[in-house]
Amino acid sequence: MKIPKKLKVGGHEYTIRITPVTDKAKGSNNWGRTYHATQEILIDKELSITKQEETFVHEIVHCIESFMESNSKENHVTRFSNGLYQVLKENNLLK
Repeated sequence: MKIPKKLKVGGHEYTIRITPVTDKAKGSNNWGRTYHATQEILIDKELSITKQEETFVHEIVHCIESFMESNSKENHVTRFSNGLYQVLKENNLLK
């Protein structure tokens, strides 16, 4: 997977940066950050490529989750999967 420099989620464009995650505590697994207010996703550059990709997908979930308000598990799963598909499709990540 190629991690893009920009990502559209729910009509908002997030900037993706591979950079040191400075607020990472020693020994923590806080490998990425999503800042909704500034529409930024940070991924720790010290990670392996596969961990960067995994972290990128994790941060996408945080972006999608910010639009969801649901008490029903099935409804939650449906809305989540629809949101994830939309992000992957709109950003040409389904190759």
